[in-house]
Amino acid sequence: MSRPQSTSLPAKITPEIRDGSHLVGDDFTAAQLQCWFSEEQEAFFEGDSGNSEEDPWYAYMRYVNRVLGFSAVKEKMTQADNMLVLGPGSGKEVEEFAVEHPDCRLHFLEASENFQRILKERFPSSRIVVPQFSGDIALADNTQNFVCAFSVLHHIPNVSKVINEIGRVMRQGGLLMVREPCSSMGDWRGPRSATPNERGISRALINHFAERAGFELERAPTPILLEPLNKIFKKSLGLKVIPHPALYAVDRVLSRILSFNDYYWRDTFYKKLGPSSYFYLFRKI
Repeated sequence: MSRPQSTSLPAKITPEIRDGSHLVGDDFTAAQLQCWFSEEQEAFFEGDSGNSEEDPWYAYMRYVNRVLGFSAVKEKMTQADNMLVLGPGSGKEVEEFAVEHPDCRLHFLEASENFQRILKERFPSSRIVVPQFSGDIALADNTQNFVCAFSVLHHIPNVSKVINEIGRVMRQGGLLMVREPCSSMGDWRGPRSATPNERGISRALINHFAERAGFELERAPTPILLEPLNKIFKKSLGLKVIPHPALYAVDRVLSRILSFNDYYWRDTFYKKLGPSSYFYLFRKI
């Protein structure tokens, strides 16, 4: 099996990687972090070509954000004047929220220089925060009411450090919304349709990192975004003709039923019949 070019993911798959208890990249040296950063910085922009703005599965992901994330913000937050968004790409996922909350200052932690330019055009009053490969976030302590990290943590190496930094910049009582794949996203030792260093994060590790950073779960993690549905509906009915509420109802039921079969390294057909992602809602304590 040939290895993809220019990846920081290891060829040796240890038992700790297989069971999801060790996250690749979370113990890298400064040189390794810098290498990972350079490999990932523009990879999504170059590979996406605007697809995420048009693809119906991405549109459904934005619906999931509203139902499981932004609706909670409306219900639980009495103050919403500062929001930090990690890896927003073009910003499409927060566009509707920004319209509904024009007084909320948006801070975008975005590595891609191409996406940075798009964000400044789309959100002129926002602040672009340039990520550091060290994981440090250039924001003051206790300044953010809530933080969004939608399918971005699996692109970065030092996840635990970044979550610690989120805890530092967030005010007490603030909400952290996270949507993340929970498996390795395939065998990275061979070619696959992913950016160079994409690998999901097990549910147990995200919960552990968040608790260590001063967060508690506002509710149990929600299994969601069952990837087989994406493939099935695109090939048969076409996702564009399925109302999001109907797709969400099917997705919630099937994802919950299969959540018992939650493996990180899915190298058999049986192991692949498990949840694809979780949506987490944490509160800073």
